[in-house]
Amino acid sequence: MNWGSRLVATGVLATSVLLVAASVLSRGAPAGRTGAPGDLTCADAGCHVSNPVNTGDGMVQVTGPATYTPGTPVDLVLHASRPGALRFGFQITVRDQNGQMAGEWEVTDGTQFADFGLATAYLTHAAFAPRASDTYQWSVKWIPPSTAAGDLTFYAAANTANGDDTIFGDFIYTTSLPILYSGNTAVEEHVTPRGLKLDSVFPNPAKEQFTARIELDRSSIVTLHLYDNLGRIRSSIQTPRLSAGNQDIQMRLPDLSPGTYSFRLEASGFSQMGVVSICC
Repeated sequence: MNWGSRLVATGVLATSVLLVAASVLSRGAPAGRTGAPGDLTCADAGCHVSNPVNTGDGMVQVTGPATYTPGTPVDLVLHASRPGALRFGFQITVRDQNGQMAGEWEVTDGTQFADFGLATAYLTHAAFAPRASDTYQWSVKWIPPSTAAGDLTFYAAANTANGDDTIFGDFIYTTSLPILYSGNTAVEEHVTPRGLKLDSVFPNPAKEQFTARIELDRSSIVTLHLYDNLGRIRSSIQTPRLSAGNQDIQMRLPDLSPGTYSFRLEASGFSQMGVVSICC
């Protein structure tokens, strides 16, 4: 074989690999591609390349209730959009405060469990990924566990693809949506991890900044995420390593519309949810 033939053959093989990869992924994203803590995304894993995560002018949103009741189904809508996108895919999971899957997903129209029905902790798009112009949405259903699981967080990623059936030129977006346990205080205290305790939030309502007073049982770096009612992170801070005991975590507020926002504190593998109102 001369070099010209070898290059042609190599090009054909590479193209075939790309088309096969795109065809496989069109049947649903592999498990662990939500961008949740410990997960990759399809951009990080090399399934879809060319663009960093959460760049461009697209987005993904998960909408649903602010609270859940054990055993009562929760309906969610996952909406992906990007001008010029022609094909769409998604994956979603839910984690408890210890990073474990909670409850179970129900397969609805246009969805399936990841890895062709084996990875039930992850719900993804059904074969084949839908084609549409600019925007697409899925209705999904999550069944909470029959007993209290504390405050939880949904993590989702969406691929807003260009529709050329290759792994190039697509845009991946991620989002998260906290959902609070609606039970009584006694049950919440029972399931709350002791590594991190949220004591109070002040001022509440807040205008320019708020303070979360917490209690740590060990020296930790603390992360604070602020979410809007669509589950999008609007601000994040991370502290230096703090000593055990009582600590005040302050967050300056970005330019946000008045309303109620949720926040999540994370430290040493533990997390706590809270709510703060922002006034004009």
